[in-house]
Amino acid sequence: MKKKLFIATFFIWIISNTYAQKIIQDTNEKWNYEIEKQHLLNREDSSTWDHSMLNEDIEWIEFGKETKPFRYGIFPVPKYDLLGEGTFRGMGFGMNYRVLDNNGKNLFYTFFYVQKNKLTEKYLPVDKSDEVFFTIIVLSDMVDTVDYSHARNQMMSRNNPDYIGQGLIKTKNDEINYMAFLTAMRDEYAIVNMRLFNLKNGRTILIAPQKDGSLRSMQLKREQILSTEDIEKYIDEILMRETVKKFFTNENNI
Repeated sequence: MKKKLFIATFFIWIISNTYAQKIIQDTNEKWNYEIEKQHLLNREDSSTWDHSMLNEDIEWIEFGKETKPFRYGIFPVPKYDLLGEGTFRGMGFGMNYRVLDNNGKNLFYTFFYVQKNKLTEKYLPVDKSDEVFFTIIVLSDMVDTVDYSHARNQMMSRNNPDYIGQGLIKTKNDEINYMAFLTAMRDEYAIVNMRLFNLKNGRTILIAPQKDGSLRSMQLKREQILSTEDIEKYIDEILMRETVKKFFTNENNI
């Protein structure tokens, strides 16, 4: 299967060129609590809202009822430009799989990423155009080659400059639900079937469902930030590690 890379077009709209008073006058300024406080006030101030974007979102309200594990709620949000020009440039997700063995076992993975922008560029190497902030690899014993219902993902930018994604990967008898976020303050967490992961301890989560219905997890830390251009090579590399091989081939796994 070819790599699938999605720019989350439903949730990412082209922002207007009309500028109101900006929260960040100098886009090189580091995000801080004072800026965040003003941003939160703008969330409740209808004069700052992007009403055009709100109306477009309302048209997709039925789609939002189908998103999992969390339903997508339609909230008004401040105009992205209020944070400064170039502080939002897009986000998205990718997904793919690797065949584990000849017995119908596969390793499905999803990654969430954010395009480099004025608020994140100070944290990224010069040669990186985006930042993968979460990767999950799940052992599964099913694959739907017709409707691809074995996996589902959504990303949304409506919390800009905080970013969040969610999704699921199914097995024959269960499903793995996950959510992950990265904030402008560089807080980053993931939840996988109610297990909380601090992504500062590693942005890659491995999940192995067990025959008894329980789950096993492994968290991998990488010092350098990954980009979408790095991800396939990175997946190949970690799947060659003996500790990872043992994790996914344990006799108690599904």
